[in-house]
Amino acid sequence: MLTCPMRPFGNPNRLGSSPSRRSLPGSSSFVQFRRDPHLVPFWGLSLLVMGLAVPLFVLSGADPSLAGCDESFYAQMARELLRGGHWLGPTFLGEPFFEKPPLLTWSVALSFALYGVNEWAARLPGILAALLSIPLVGWIGWFFLPMRAAFLGMAVLPLCYLWVQQGRLVGQDVPLTFLELLGILGLVNGILGHRVWFWLTGVAFGLGLLMKSAMILLPGAALIPYLVQQRRRWMGSAPFWLALGLGLGIFGLWLGPAMQVYGPQVLTTLVGKVWDLGQEPFHADATGWYYFWHIPVHGFPWTVLALVGGFLLVRQQPGSTLLIWSFPLLLLLLLQLYPTKTPYYTVQLYPWLALLAGVALDQALAMRGRVSGADRVSGTESLHLKPRLAQVISWGLAAVGLLLLGLGVAVRLGVDGLELLQSHAWPLVAMGLLYLLLPGIWSWRRVLRCAGSLWVGILLLAGILAMITIVLRPDFGNFSPAFAQMDWNQMLPPSVRAIRTESSTESGETVVDIGRSGLPDVCQAQAIAFYTPNPGRWVDDQALQRGEYGDYLWVSPVQAEQVEIRDLGLQPLAEVEGWQLVRRLDPLLEQGSGEPL
Repeated sequence: MLTCPMRPFGNPNRLGSSPSRRSLPGSSSFVQFRRDPHLVPFWGLSLLVMGLAVPLFVLSGADPSLAGCDESFYAQMARELLRGGHWLGPTFLGEPFFEKPPLLTWSVALSFALYGVNEWAARLPGILAALLSIPLVGWIGWFFLPMRAAFLGMAVLPLCYLWVQQGRLVGQDVPLTFLELLGILGLVNGILGHRVWFWLTGVAFGLGLLMKSAMILLPGAALIPYLVQQRRRWMGSAPFWLALGLGLGIFGLWLGPAMQVYGPQVLTTLVGKVWDLGQEPFHADATGWYYFWHIPVHGFPWTVLALVGGFLLVRQQPGSTLLIWSFPLLLLLLLQLYPTKTPYYTVQLYPWLALLAGVALDQALAMRGRVSGADRVSGTESLHLKPRLAQVISWGLAAVGLLLLGLGVAVRLGVDGLELLQSHAWPLVAMGLLYLLLPGIWSWRRVLRCAGSLWVGILLLAGILAMITIVLRPDFGNFSPAFAQMDWNQMLPPSVRAIRTESSTESGETVVDIGRSGLPDVCQAQAIAFYTPNPGRWVDDQALQRGEYGDYLWVSPVQAEQVEIRDLGLQPLAEVEGWQLVRRLDPLLEQGSGEPL
């Protein structure tokens, strides 16, 4: 039953059990397979969970399309990198971009080189990082928690909505989190006495700097309590400090040559971006309470269970599990103090929330009806006394289930305003019924021999059902369908595309410039740039008025409201989502009139 105190923690000898000793045994290292015969099976379990999570990252209810901010931006930079070979200074529409380091762009470009320029190839680095983080979570938890708790933590992570949603995007935060977990795994192994693992921490630190520069320092600061606790095991270790130097050297291998080619603007732009984000919020809707509602909602019900798991750890084993509960707590505090608040910043918390939820689920599996003599001796008799956390959680989730059931029925009955949930009616009903079973299982725990397994299984089943329903939505991961489905054979007839103009490349491809009127249309401008086969350059409002653009141009909806297209000597060829594809009226071009689509 899910109450405190909980079973003694330590490194377990078999799945679901824990030894009576409370200290971390030194033999639990990943390099000692022969000494720990249970390690290899746990590796197998972790890879099994990762494999079972793959469908959540590849299933789709429609052909995917990239979002404007920031997916199309990084994908377009990767495409330009392949074409131009500017590995030190990736460009967007020909303009060097140094606000973020280039590791994400490099990885997407490599994926494009292997699998072609498409949406799945663009998202592949994020998907791999999200999947590979699952076993890392379990391997880190394996050092501090019962094996079953670590296993359940792995199972929970791919059932967290924000983890799956961000893992299926082109972005820096999930790969950054993967590198953080990789570095922490090396750190823990190094502290246990296997100093060679410190080098893994150094490599992960350097790659983290290359992924998102100073953002890697936040998890470093969140490690301070654990580092202080274990200070005797790393402060005097030469490999630890040499590994940190290696990490800085990896970052310097890009920064130094880039500054030689592009000058000091590389560093000033990089530092300036971090400084700007730290001075004022860039998202007006992200108030001071943003994370306190966003994290519970987007991680439900696992965030609730994570609170319970964290409470149990702090109350029962605060010292031996310090890393597991202090790291997410301090990282959340640091993110809260940072003025700019975004949903993707919190991605770094979810592996740890999953582990804490695994602790709570592990205790729920101990739900049973009678108190044994061993329980009285060990002090776990109070598991069966008030307050009964499992009972409270069961009835709380049942209340949520009642709401879901009512919502599903309302959708089936065609209540106005719920049309968007039409495809979710039966899943809502099913999830509601599953949650409503939880109080019954708790009440019948004295009769049901496997009450704990049923309780946990129902929660996991509801989570799987919810995630499969979400990823199969036609609009999930499909942000720019109109741009992705553009038919250039219709928008640019063959007679027009065959003409060699100043706006044609050496291969004969027509260059189309991209209009943009500042922030209002920047996201769509980035998306249409990626879905234009050969985009040219930015054309702002002033350049549009002065005629500083090539023969073909996308005019944004905002620009179209400010100017009259034909007064500028432009002929509309097509219109997509308010964006107008136009060409110059020039006697050298074919005198054919294209009708807007």
